[in-house]
Formats: sequence, structure tokens, C-alpha cells
Amino acid sequence: MAETFIPAVIPRPSSDGAVSGTKPARSLPVPDLTERPGETRTLYRIASLDQRGRIAERSVIDALGWVAGQRLQFGLISESAIAVLPDPAGMFSLARRHHIPLPVTARRWCHLQTADRVLLAAAPQHGMLVIYTMSALDSMVTAFHSSAPGGELS
Repeated sequence: MAETFIPAVIPRPSSDGAVSGTKPARSLPVPDLTERPGETRTLYRIASLDQRGRIAERSVIDALGWVAGQRLQFGLISESAIAVLPDPAGMFSLARRHHIPLPVTARRWCHLQTADRVLLAAAPQHGMLVIYTMSALDSMVTAFHSSAPGGELS
């Protein structure tokens, strides 16, 4: 599915069906995160969503160079991945304690609930964070092992 911008508020259409004051959704770039053999520039961490839908993982924020108050834009890559980029016009901001506020729209799209764990992939060279669900991680691991000779998982 194509990337989708996640608005903070979904405007209601007027009586004629038009939605006033809206701009077309912007697509987020999806960087190529592939690396050369033996080189890892992407920082990976596993974290849980708290009861307010936030993710706390300071090392990821530090690696990206983000600071409290940093405005963020969220985009859906698929039903199991969310892209996060700094954007001065972003509708969400990094909390004082550096918690990432995962929008309810994104949580619903990816079927995430309180205490669910996610894989965080921080790509500092692109200034981007990708949040993967555990089902995405399962798929990645299964695909890796099924492509390796004799490495199929059951």
C-alpha cells in the first residue's frame, strides 16, 4: 500500500462534500537502508508502547540527534511499518522526556496496543526512524531463513 500522511485531526466535509482547508497529503521518502557486508549504520532496538501510545528509547533519539520539542511527521509504509521524520511543519513533537508519540491513527492501522513491542530502526544517515511491528519482524526473520540454504524455520 502507498505511503499515507497521518493527520492529527481529520477534517469533516462540508454539506457539499468538500473538505475545506486541507492540503494534499505528502509522501514520505522511504530510504534504501541496505548496507555493505560487515557494515551496520542502522541502530536497532526493541521497545514497548506505553498506555498513552508512546515509545521510550533514548538511544534511538540520541543516534538521530533529535531533541525534545522536535516536530515529527509520521507516514504509513505498510500495515506493519511506520516512518518517522523530523519536519518543522509536523503535527506531533518529541516529548520532554524524549518519548515518541505514536499517533492513534498509526497504532490502529498497525493493530498496535498498549504493551505491544516494536522494532525501532534508526537510520541517522537519513535522519529517519522506521517502526516495525513484531509481525513484520517475524516476516523478515522467516524470509531470511527461507532464503538461506537449509535454513527454513518451522
